[in-house]
Amino acid sequence: MPMPIRRLSSASEHTGPAHAGSARRTRGPALFVVDDDVAMLELLCEIARDAGWVAQGFTGISELRTSLGRAKPALLILDDELPDGRGGDVARELRDDERMAGVPILVCTAAHPIRQAEIEAWAPVISKPFDVAEIEAILGAAARRYARSNAYGRRAG
Repeated sequence: MPMPIRRLSSASEHTGPAHAGSARRTRGPALFVVDDDVAMLELLCEIARDAGWVAQGFTGISELRTSLGRAKPALLILDDELPDGRGGDVARELRDDERMAGVPILVCTAAHPIRQAEIEAWAPVISKPFDVAEIEAILGAAARRYARSNAYGRRAG
């Protein structure tokens, strides 16, 4: 039986589990996901929660920018084709932003292969539809990197 999809506001926080009766996840690395397809946004956030992430979802770039002014994620996943811009272009901009130093950025998109090749010059690309195991592997690698960098920061400080 398919899980019902909750409608989201333009900047929705997806930190809790999708099913009733489970505790909200409040610890773990922060993940920001931007996708205007609500079902895809919910799926990516659910996969991330299951992998130990605190996922926050956005349906547009403007909401992402607002949150980036307040918090720095450990990982950012962007769709390319969004109503208020192109996620791949945002990835290019953010890779040179010193506030985002050390934050891996992934573009997950169904864009044309030529556009995907352009994006790959500045960020890794996962094609939609994607294999869930591929997303899980990326989340796992990013979580290990996050844990190593935090452990190093605690020893060095």
